[in-house]
Amino acid sequence: IVYLYCLNPRIMNFIKKLSLLFLFSIAFVSCDNADPDTIGPTVEITNIPDNKEYKFGETITMALLFKDQTGVFEYQYKLFAREYTSDSFDVTADVVLNGFFTELSEVKSIHLPAKLPNEVYQEGDYIIQIKAADINNNISTYIKPIKIVYPTE
Repeated sequence: IVYLYCLNPRIMNFIKKLSLLFLFSIAFVSCDNADPDTIGPTVEITNIPDNKEYKFGETITMALLFKDQTGVFEYQYKLFAREYTSDSFDVTADVVLNGFFTELSEVKSIHLPAKLPNEVYQEGDYIIQIKAADINNNISTYIKPIKIVYPTE
């Protein structure tokens, strides 16, 4: 019986049109109309207010929060003087994650050197800078101003 229907030209024409309609509907539905990701991750230090004062010899503990629609996969944090001199203190650390994360919380610490008789670091305005990249290599930069001074004796 199926063989007889296939021989009928009207039925064959209907089946062709139906199959083309089916193919076009699949192609239309499978197209992704979402905007491509062109924005780097959002980054935030959630526990340090702007211009917080630290003393040499203390540890700066940063609660970091990253968010990205495609996933953060690496970041870098730096601490440096706003106005660099030869006595400025600076630190840089690169972090490559094991995978990629649309939301990530991490805690990182920076130990500030203690006062030594033969080594003096610049006091004043410093910057914590965090650069984060997502899996599409979109990069964003976050800056947090702080102050670093020597403890009073």
